[in-house]
Amino acid sequence: MSTSANTIEGGRARRLFVVANGSHGRAYLKRLGETGYDAVIAWASPDARAKDSELGEDKPGRAFAGAGATARSAMEYDNKDDSPKEHAKRDLARQMAADIVAALKAGKADSFSLVAPATVAAAIRSHVPHEVQRALVGEEHHDLTSLPVAEVFARLDALRHGV
Repeated sequence: MSTSANTIEGGRARRLFVVANGSHGRAYLKRLGETGYDAVIAWASPDARAKDSELGEDKPGRAFAGAGATARSAMEYDNKDDSPKEHAKRDLARQMAADIVAALKAGKADSFSLVAPATVAAAIRSHVPHEVQRALVGEEHHDLTSLPVAEVFARLDALRHGV
């Protein structure tokens, strides 16, 4: 097996690069024979970016007087935030994973890499079926979504080449 068979430039292996954060993201494929990447999937969740107050979420009341160090919220959480914003983030991660799996099964890509903050990458990965997770070839925990496109492409090139 030649080494070019595993590279994107070799024309055989195609890797989907998912660049995301908690509210939006894009999936890129490397252009064969030329520089740059093509955005093949885009995701956005305006509710995941909105303030909790815009989504009708108020701060919980107090169980007792606010004075004293032991004052706490009247609302208890079971280690899971149930706010509308968190629901939107979980739905977005689920949708991203579904689209990644669909692209892999349709043959648009052979593998994928995640470039996202650690919590977002873990959320996406948790929704990818176990048999498809072996297609995950790289993961980097950075938020590149606000960078200029040329800088994103440079970072993806560095990730591809292992720099």
